[in-house]
Amino acid sequence: MNMNLDLQDYLDQCAEREFAWGEFDCCLFVANWILRRTGVDLARDFKGHYKTELGAKRRLKALGFDGIESVFKARLKPVLNSYARRGDLALVNYDGQLVGGIVGLNCVYCVTQSGTTALDLSMVYSCYSLESANV
Repeated sequence: MNMNLDLQDYLDQCAEREFAWGEFDCCLFVANWILRRTGVDLARDFKGHYKTELGAKRRLKALGFDGIESVFKARLKPVLNSYARRGDLALVNYDGQLVGGIVGLNCVYCVTQSGTTALDLSMVYSCYSLESANV
């Protein structure tokens, strides 16, 4: 399926979902997009292993990471923010912390405690290539 249409279909499917740690949070929103596009589940060692923010942080540490930025850096290829394309992945400054996101057309899609939302691209901290996720 065309990537743009597939992204819109994915966002439509996510629109009604409620935030839930370990099921539908900012990072699993991104990881499930990667899985959908590449067939590679980069979050297989995270899914089902936490149900709270504290549990997510403990899981990160148990796997040798000190935050979500270290996971993104270890598992994805960075790209300059200005070269990120629709469907690429992003870390976004939101509410005082980094959250995972998917680059859209003039926005970045994220999952927050209030659900799926589109944020301004000026909030993007760093970007990563979707294409590199299958290597």
